[in-house]
Amino acid sequence: HPWRRFMGMVYEGIILFGVLWFADYVFSALTRFDGSPGTLRHVFQAFQFLVLGCYFIGFWRRGLRTLPMKTLSLQVTDREGRSLTTGRAALRYLVGVALLLAALALAKWVHGTLVLLVAMPWAWSLIDPDRQGLHDRLAGTRLVTWDPVQDR
Repeated sequence: HPWRRFMGMVYEGIILFGVLWFADYVFSALTRFDGSPGTLRHVFQAFQFLVLGCYFIGFWRRGLRTLPMKTLSLQVTDREGRSLTTGRAALRYLVGVALLLAALALAKWVHGTLVLLVAMPWAWSLIDPDRQGLHDRLAGTRLVTWDPVQDR
């Protein structure tokens, strides 16, 4: 299901645009942040990291699913198929962010074409025997097709 995973990422991006737009608007209105470099920009970036973390961790823990995951019949579980704990969901989020930031850092400091490494977690699912992403392998999680009949 690498293509289902990819479609989920695209759909999730559309949803996250709205989530971040609203959160960023509130942040800017309260702090008068205009995008200028400085301490407030770092606070803004940390705020975005927390908003995204709350979104993903909140939905991944205890078997909950985001709207794109529901639409595409996907669920994140641990390796044994159980619902994620908050700690395991946080680990999955942190591993995903670390892989993204590593790819962006390599692109900035080594060579611009290395920005293509941002696709590595998804591309890994094309060669993984269980069709799992790199971040799932590293975090001890699995993205599985959800069967509503099994949840009854």
